[in-house]
Amino acid sequence: MKSGKEEKTMKNRTENDVREFNEAIAKCVRPVWLVSPEGKTYNMKSAEEHDEAMARWIKDTNDEMEIFTCGYEDEAVMMNFWRQQHAA
Repeated sequence: MKSGKEEKTMKNRTENDVREFNEAIAKCVRPVWLVSPEGKTYNMKSAEEHDEAMARWIKDTNDEMEIFTCGYEDEAVMMNFWRQQHAA
C-alpha cells in the first residue's frame, strides 16, 4: 500500500494509531496480513499472531511493514486507514 513517490519519514505510533488500526482490522471480514520487511507474515485476525504483529507495527517507525487483504471491500477499509495515517 505504499506509493512509489512516498517520502520516507519516521512516524511514532500513538495509542490513537493503535486503536484506529485495530478498528480498521475489526471492520474487515476476511484475513488482514501484516508482512515484515524480512517476509514474516502475521494474520491480524488471529489472536495468537495479533499481539506480536502489533508490537512489530508499533516499532516500525519507518513504515516498512506492508498490509495485505483478501478482498476488495477489506482493501478499501485498510486503504482508508492508510490514507488517514499519512494525511499531511
